Amino acid sequence: MGYVTAEHLVNSQSQYGIDLVGPVAPDPSWQARSDTGLGSADFPIDWRKRRASCPQGSQSVQWLPWKDRHGHEIVHIPFAARDCSPCPVRHLCTHAAKLPRTLAVRAERTFAALQTARQRQQTPEFKEVYAKRAGIEGTLSQGVRAFGLRRSRYVGEAKTHLQHLMIASALNIVRLFAWSEDRPREQTRTSRFAALAPLPLVAAGR
Repeated sequence: MGYVTAEHLVNSQSQYGIDLVGPVAPDPSWQARSDTGLGSADFPIDWRKRRASCPQGSQSVQWLPWKDRHGHEIVHIPFAARDCSPCPVRHLCTHAAKLPRTLAVRAERTFAALQTARQRQQTPEFKEVYAKRAGIEGTLSQGVRAFGLRRSRYVGEAKTHLQHLMIASALNIVRLFAWSEDRPREQTRTSRFAALAPLPLVAAGR
């Protein structure tokens, strides 16, 4: 999840016309992580009128563009205390004793990209497409471990490109022979830490 960010989702489309497929991090707020909490996705946002609506029908009272410590454009959208204080579902919205709810969301394009990606990654279609990554990662691993894919033997882009083509051809030939001999596929390696998991714990005694 650390590799797919909102900026990558937007820039891959706008600059390269690429649909970036990968899981994005979920909303980290306690409201979103709770089964009953009201996260930012539960608040419809009217970007043209620069306001948000809460699930109970109240409207936000301010629209404050800002930048976070990473330089990302965000918008603070506070609601009025007169609406939040008597709200019957306030406990699902904020833990503050007196202060009203304030949304902190990314700019429109990145916010929309994140919400779309979070919804898409819950679908069977996404899981089917993303499953192809296992084969891609396996191919890269074989190229690195068996054919020195990460190390260029020559100087210059043209010669390096030729080396990549030869490695790709070698991969195809090796896999063709393995298929013709009915050689079983290699199993995914288990890390040393994961291998310790099934071992029983031994209590230390005196």
